[in-house]
Amino acid sequence: MTNEPPSIATSNLPPEFLPANAFDFIPDLHALLLRVSREELELKDVDHESSHIRLKMEKARAMVANLPDVDRSLEEQKKEIRELEERIEKQRGMIKAVVEMQIVKDIIRRRGGVE
Repeated sequence: MTNEPPSIATSNLPPEFLPANAFDFIPDLHALLLRVSREELELKDVDHESSHIRLKMEKARAMVANLPDVDRSLEEQKKEIRELEERIEKQRGMIKAVVEMQIVKDIIRRRGGVE
């Protein structure tokens, strides 16, 4: 009945496998509205003709609801980002300290590397 790709129906996939066309219902909606405005489609048939668009939107909504951390607030996510950025800075400092250690410099020099 619909001409929807089968990949859209798999909403239990991890987020990195969300199909690119999962949220692509605007062209279908546009085409439907054009048909109505050109009187190629009677108003009584709009409900039936738009069912595949509604289905696509419902599936997209379900996929978004299943994304990880979708229930977390923006403030919680910002806090985690700040914590991760602080952690990265500490790790960079540790790497710099290790590189500055004399024993590491000696190893690099012996292997022919540049300080």
